[in-house]
Amino acid sequence: MDADPLMTVIEVANHLRLTASSWRAEVADGTAPAPDEPDDDKPVHRRRPRWRRSTVDAWNAQRRLRGQSQEA
Repeated sequence: MDADPLMTVIEVANHLRLTASSWRAEVADGTAPAPDEPDDDKPVHRRRPRWRRSTVDAWNAQRRLRGQSQEA
């Protein structure tokens, strides 16, 4: 098993306990990281971008830190 697997939109959303549409919105507005494997060689309607788990976890850790600093 890969220690740092590539994850699809649905897998990322499940991992973060978000909806897939919420994750897509975060990516679209630039809040979330760009895909590690964008799948640009396919037509837009056939793309399946994927993110490394480490990328998602690092982004989520930073997001939580920002949330805590706003609460203080």
